[in-house]
Amino acid sequence: MRDKSQRFIHTKQVDESGAWYSLDNAGVIMPAVSDDVATSLFRLEFTLAEPIDSIILNRALAETSNRFPYFNVTLKRGFFWYYLDQSRSSPQACEDDASPCQSFNMNKRGTCLFRVRASRYTIAGEFSHAITDGSGAMSFMKTLLARYLALRGIEPGAELGTGEFADILEVNGQLDREEYEDGYQKYFPGKLPVPEPNPRAWHMHTPHLPKGQYRIITARLKLEEVLQEAKKRKVTITELLAAVYLDVLQTLWFAERRRPKYHHISLEIPVNLRQFFKSRTNRNFSLFILLGENLQLGPRSFEELVSRIHYQMKLGNDPKSLARQIARNAGGTRNIFVRVLPLFLKEVAARILFNTLGENMLSGFITNLGALRLPPGLAPHVVSAAFVPPPSASTLTNAAVLSWKDDLILTFGSLAQSRELERLFFRRLRDLGLVASVRGREFEE
Repeated sequence: MRDKSQRFIHTKQVDESGAWYSLDNAGVIMPAVSDDVATSLFRLEFTLAEPIDSIILNRALAETSNRFPYFNVTLKRGFFWYYLDQSRSSPQACEDDASPCQSFNMNKRGTCLFRVRASRYTIAGEFSHAITDGSGAMSFMKTLLARYLALRGIEPGAELGTGEFADILEVNGQLDREEYEDGYQKYFPGKLPVPEPNPRAWHMHTPHLPKGQYRIITARLKLEEVLQEAKKRKVTITELLAAVYLDVLQTLWFAERRRPKYHHISLEIPVNLRQFFKSRTNRNFSLFILLGENLQLGPRSFEELVSRIHYQMKLGNDPKSLARQIARNAGGTRNIFVRVLPLFLKEVAARILFNTLGENMLSGFITNLGALRLPPGLAPHVVSAAFVPPPSASTLTNAAVLSWKDDLILTFGSLAQSRELERLFFRRLRDLGLVASVRGREFEE
């Protein structure tokens, strides 16, 4: 059985045309449900103390993309499946833009599924969820940063590729096929009971920004203050921020002029499966927990939300519960009847599943990548970092979090004209005694 599974786990193939990769179980749906607004791109960025040297950056990018060949790919269409074709050229860094994660179409011929952008002090990577998740993208960006600084004569001051810095790869190191394995298929548990269905969730209704605009608002908080507030309530930072988010969503729900048709609000929390299932993959390997409230019961106090979220997270964040999602999702691509369907029929089914099992079930999401750790020789050269969530045409506004040194950095990405969600979120934080330094990006006229 194990040998038979290898064709699902190991995604790389080589034939007379060269190397190509199958999409992993999470990425396989992305080509069918992405467009030039909901692009599937998320972003990681580092702001450095010194101005960026574009020539050195492009040299570092060429070496890093060569070390991560499974990212330097373009999307190709087959009769049964999409696949990822190995690019024969190195990507070039492009100029940054006030609206990140836009002006991108993965289905356009020759489009690389990630891009690196630069401004005077900032290096940013924008990655399609068709090829990776936040952990895999962070490995690439930390490796790129280390190589860029090395070319400028700055040594890391620690051994790379092992221990605490195992995710920072040596660009001349040997490629391991575990880096591009499909973790979902590796840990496919066989047939299990499917997860309980979730009710359709309320979505915020507000006019959209003009096409091509994606508003970014970044808040900086003192990490220790947030940590102490979470400890006081005996919850994690993620649980605390999720409670603030759900509190804001219920406020917006009750503020609707007419009683909303859907009375359930739901918040998606991504989970890094690598913490439960040993894997070195840099492809997608995450699932999610849905935290929800039925507002027909009336509003919840903040204390109630904190408590209920804490226990909902405990129920969902365990290997057995997550294995049920893996069984449902990975089992579909193993099904012979699914496999023989032509791609155009798979695309129709993918859009239906994405809506019924994905976008329709959530009112928003917040993702926490955790603490950014860099070797002692590199850390002094990084002033700040940020994590930008992918745009969503359904939830409109979402949030992403990471911490760097003494700061917790929270970024909202929004396609909505209204800033009410962000305003209420920061007001709730202030009510808790957590004051955020807030910065927005201005759109170009």
